[in-house]
Amino acid sequence: MKKITILLFALFTFYNVANAQWTAVNTGLQTPTTDEFECFASIGTNLFVGTSAGVYVTTDNGANWSPVSTGLTNTDIEAMAVIGTTLFAGTSHGIFKSTNNGALWTRTKTGLDTSLGTSVYALFASGSNLFAGTEAGVFLSTGSYTSWSAVNTGLMQVDFYSFAQLGSSIFSSGLGVYRTTNNGVSWAEVTAGLPTMYNSDFESFAVLGSDIYAGDLGLGVFKSSDGGTNWTAVNTGLTDLHTQALAANGTSLFAGGLNGGVFFSNNNAASWMAVNTGLTDLEVLSFNVFGSYIFAGTRNGVFRAPLSAFAGITEHQSMNFHLNIYPNPGHGNYQIICEGSKIKTIEVYNDYGSCVLQQDNHSNEIDITALPTGMYFVRVSGEGWSVEKKIIKE
Repeated sequence: MKKITILLFALFTFYNVANAQWTAVNTGLQTPTTDEFECFASIGTNLFVGTSAGVYVTTDNGANWSPVSTGLTNTDIEAMAVIGTTLFAGTSHGIFKSTNNGALWTRTKTGLDTSLGTSVYALFASGSNLFAGTEAGVFLSTGSYTSWSAVNTGLMQVDFYSFAQLGSSIFSSGLGVYRTTNNGVSWAEVTAGLPTMYNSDFESFAVLGSDIYAGDLGLGVFKSSDGGTNWTAVNTGLTDLHTQALAANGTSLFAGGLNGGVFFSNNNAASWMAVNTGLTDLEVLSFNVFGSYIFAGTRNGVFRAPLSAFAGITEHQSMNFHLNIYPNPGHGNYQIICEGSKIKTIEVYNDYGSCVLQQDNHSNEIDITALPTGMYFVRVSGEGWSVEKKIIKE
């Protein structure tokens, strides 16, 4: 009987995540059925999305978008980055910058090698350094960001699609994964556990704590826990291995596939689950965590979901205990019953993902009578475990 109870509890717990709702937010975007939504960037309360038809901005979390492409002589946007209040856009024909939230753009091209093509696939800010991944390798710009220098020592002269930073190491990727510890003066390929260069197509990174993750467009997700020296494939539950996009937030990881939509993990990629309710386009090209939402850019528009829907859940069906919170719904006072294990901490999160109550377990009771009515998530943690359950305050 206990095993059945635990299994039902696990299924109920995962049900909350699996049914996280995505909503299309495309008002003001041009022909979302034909554009590609490749990248995001943000300055303050402004969220920008780069599309194949230019740059758009929203100031209301995606409810409405407005075009900001004046001066962009090429509107096929592949990448964006921000340093301070300066916004950069990488296009299929060079790099542009704006110092007024996209109202006006100017091209910055001095020093860029265009002998192999003009596309800029990735932009990455590290302090005051701006790196660009292009068809001719990696370039660096500083200062006024009007000129560029090649920083390709140790790199193959191929396309580079993404960057990430972990501590003092900066990573770049394309055909293989490379690492620099001296701001691009020299690079070295990291190969242990990764596919050979010509069998790989790495297009995304994410950093979560001391771990770094790399997404390959045909082989799924790889993880390194030693600064990028050794890698391991982490694809359990990832039914689409065409990983185009990765994102991290808190203890959560998101992977975007070209056929399978969005996948979610809250156990450091030990396992993944699809979270696609409401996502009508399963070709995911980009992510951005902004405010209390995660945004997904697809081939057919932009979608968003509240981060609270993905609040961290770590459930093990082998746990030999049962946890219950009652009354639920209730009016603010709730009892927490845990049979078979000791509770250490209790946290309560609102629907926006903000922690509104945190306490050591001096008593198996929480009191949120002073909080507004609505839905909350209670995270109960013990020695080596943490589970989360939804409650309703009437």
